[in-house]
Amino acid sequence: MKTTMSLFSNGVPRWVVLSVALAVFVLVPPEVLGQGPDICVWKHLFHLTACPACGSTRALAAFFHGRFAQALAYNRNVLVTGPLMMIFLVKDVARLLQRFVTSRQSG
Repeated sequence: MKTTMSLFSNGVPRWVVLSVALAVFVLVPPEVLGQGPDICVWKHLFHLTACPACGSTRALAAFFHGRFAQALAYNRNVLVTGPLMMIFLVKDVARLLQRFVTSRQSG
């Protein structure tokens, strides 16, 4: 399992990446994220007007601000990505806590 996590982010545990992303989505309003430069790789690489993921960052920010209608307007994929992000984070933290408790009991 550790190999998968290392491949995911070059040695940075997934729970750290998810925690930072969640903090950004909770702290930064979607309107602020929309003011930045357009960094969609697929859109620029294939000269698309929009890709299926366009609006996902703003959608996740709106989702974690409790603005569900706005989140859906940005990108409907947020119905899957928002909850999955939370599920993965909870699962990773639970696994981390379980390892901590196990190591304390054996040590």
